Amino acid sequence: MNTHNQDQQLPISRNSMPRLKLVDFSLRLSVIPLTLASLWLTVTDNGDNPDYGSIKFLNFVGLKYMVTVAAIAAVYAIFAAISHWFGSLISKVWVFFVSDQVMAYLMVTSGAGGGE
Repeated sequence: MNTHNQDQQLPISRNSMPRLKLVDFSLRLSVIPLTLASLWLTVTDNGDNPDYGSIKFLNFVGLKYMVTVAAIAAVYAIFAAISHWFGSLISKVWVFFVSDQVMAYLMVTSGAGGGE
């Protein structure tokens, strides 16, 4: 009876690991279309302003930086999703933790740059 209570107190059981892997894979996979949509909207959006004339993303350094970081994020998300699903490319969890942190900081700085 004591071993039964210990099994119920474990936060992650062996059966829930594939579910956790599926959730992680799904979240990483959902980043790809959102990032590509952000790229598409930023690159294709053109506006005319009576004061400034034609406005394109190429006219702003911050938007160029934002597009570059979004492209890097899309490539990283594809690589991370494939690596998580197959598991043979990178098996160290800390590599993805550090990479995720770097990508998060880059996305924050690109958002600040896009606010230019």
